[in-house]
Amino acid sequence: MSPANATATKAGGGGSGDEYEVGKTYEVKLTTGNEFKGIVLAYDSDPHGAIPGKCKSMMTTRTVNASFISKANLIGKCKDPLDWKKKKCFVDLSGLLEKEAIAIRRIESIGVGVTAEAQKIFDALSKTLHVKWENKDMVIMEDVRICSPYHSDSVTGGTRAANDRIKKVLNNVREKLQLSSDT
Repeated sequence: MSPANATATKAGGGGSGDEYEVGKTYEVKLTTGNEFKGIVLAYDSDPHGAIPGKCKSMMTTRTVNASFISKANLIGKCKDPLDWKKKKCFVDLSGLLEKEAIAIRRIESIGVGVTAEAQKIFDALSKTLHVKWENKDMVIMEDVRICSPYHSDSVTGGTRAANDRIKKVLNNVREKLQLSSDT
């Protein structure tokens, strides 16, 4: 991200193709409904990432994909948003890494092209087991697989004991979610 390459193509900002100038303060509304004010500390036109933050004793930093900004109003310009020593600001790198890890886990927990029922089963299993999506299959503990239609007879792989345990847990999850039994 190069501040030298950052420009503001639209004073109001917000929307696809807009760029945000480093050092300017914006009121931002995201497509998720979240709203905040922030100073753009860095902007990268590819992959459309703006990093707004605010200075006090510690900086709250967000990395925002600009395509998720539904509205951005230019408030003004900071004298020098990167004058860390004078303002005694710092970026909490461990906090950013933690937020990134949480976001990645959330993204990985959403099945692509699966039914709502399959996603409910996945969500319930993930509360107690290490489970991930691999295409439309659920992979549990790295070697047990549940394929569509996500019934106990769709459980394969792993040791017999692991396979039997997953079948039992899956049947309990289906019962708890009041889903149809194996057919």
